[in-house]
Amino acid sequence: MFALNKFISQFLGAFCLSCTVVSPALAELSLEEINSIARQTTVLVAPGLTPELITELEENRNNPLASKKNLDGVWNPGSGVIIGRQKNNYYVLTVTHNLKQRYLKLNIPHGIRTSDGIVHTITEVDDGRDCPLKEGITSTNLVRFGCYSLIVPGRLAGTDLAVISFSSEKEYPIASIGDVNSVNLGETIYISGWPDPEKEKDPITGKCRGKVARRQRRLAWTPMTRTIATNQGENGYSLFYIDLTRPGMSGGPVFDRNGFVIGVHGRGSADKGQMVQQYCSVSQAETDNLRLESEDIDQVVSSAINYDPPILHTQFSSGQNANNFLSMWNPLDIKVLFNRQPPSQTFIEAAMTPVFKTDSNNGVLDISASEDLTGRLDLAEKDDVVQDVYKSFSLKNMLRDEPSPGCEFLLLGEDCN
Repeated sequence: MFALNKFISQFLGAFCLSCTVVSPALAELSLEEINSIARQTTVLVAPGLTPELITELEENRNNPLASKKNLDGVWNPGSGVIIGRQKNNYYVLTVTHNLKQRYLKLNIPHGIRTSDGIVHTITEVDDGRDCPLKEGITSTNLVRFGCYSLIVPGRLAGTDLAVISFSSEKEYPIASIGDVNSVNLGETIYISGWPDPEKEKDPITGKCRGKVARRQRRLAWTPMTRTIATNQGENGYSLFYIDLTRPGMSGGPVFDRNGFVIGVHGRGSADKGQMVQQYCSVSQAETDNLRLESEDIDQVVSSAINYDPPILHTQFSSGQNANNFLSMWNPLDIKVLFNRQPPSQTFIEAAMTPVFKTDSNNGVLDISASEDLTGRLDLAEKDDVVQDVYKSFSLKNMLRDEPSPGCEFLLLGEDCN
């Protein structure tokens, strides 16, 4: 756990409700410094595992036909980033497809796992808006700008962005929201998130891994290759970068080199050319070992300028634009304190750890890897590892230390007397 109370007070004077200006000419942060910010603000997002969901998960795990059934998909934890606060309520920016309509309709409690390992439960998630979304936002527990359901073409309708909030008496750091217009094409950006190893094939056997309880956060860095207007992309996706992401990282923050959140990640590329398929899903692949020389980066960036949006989506990972998020959020008149000031040195140093180079599969990382133009760190620090994601998001475990949820949770097998 980080000594967050030592620096959170420094944030309060730097917050504003709808600021639009970020200080220019800031110093570029090191990989270690970016990682410290990401470690403290990146969260895991998932619905609580009821017995029914556990049964469904086991029956459909790694089943390529599961998506063809009347399901919104098997239980898949996603990522998010803490971007705001109002008193004891914290607001997490993520993508809508981490919040499946079927689970919301059933009002299955969702959990937000913060950097200290605590899973915060949100018991009221049904916003009553269905999919496609009905007009009118009636709950600040969950604010969706799009929705995810099998009943809509492509499963997604609207902008793939959402904000989900949790309450806590504890002090948690708030990521700074930046301006994507300050990022030049070719500049390095950083993506933080919690990959889902169950979606990968075993590199030795070539078979799907099956149940993998352990989760390990990843930080990837890559050049920004293209930005487009949000109305030109699919479901609002407008930031494009070389694909070093994995399923499960959706909703995780995209940082610029000054430590500002300029967007959230949401999609991997649809076409990896001749890359070896490493995912169980037939539509996804992995490019972990991709390294590009500077001249290749220039070529990729210059080529991307000429791509139409549909081609961009096949060739690159993509993220949602933080500027677009604010443009949709501000008219809602929901009073949330966003941080638009640079991350303080106290904040940055609160979770700094050495980073070591990944020369093997032993999870050892190296700061010298930041010399590469693209790369990723699968972080093995205790604060970057969940030993058993199923135990953490078991509904019974999530509610254990909370007041009794009432008889409606008899499905947990507990006596209501």
